Amino acid sequence: MKEEDYSLPVHTSLMEKKQLLGIGQAAFYTILFITLMLTALVSFYCIGIGIVAILICRRLCKNEPMLIEFLFENLMQQDVYEG
Repeated sequence: MKEEDYSLPVHTSLMEKKQLLGIGQAAFYTILFITLMLTALVSFYCIGIGIVAILICRRLCKNEPMLIEFLFENLMQQDVYEG
């Protein structure tokens, strides 16, 4: 008996989440916000801290692009996950 395939083909770009500079959007905007606040409050040289933070996040997200997004989502669920 022949099995029917009822799934619809979906283009892979529709299944992937959007990224900015190789990291998730939430991580990028968080780093950008903190960098802008430090620049306004402390010094212009704090832009270097933001650049270093983005480079570190890109290095961490090389194999799994949504790693930082996953960590952000699960930070507030400490009582659910032990460890």
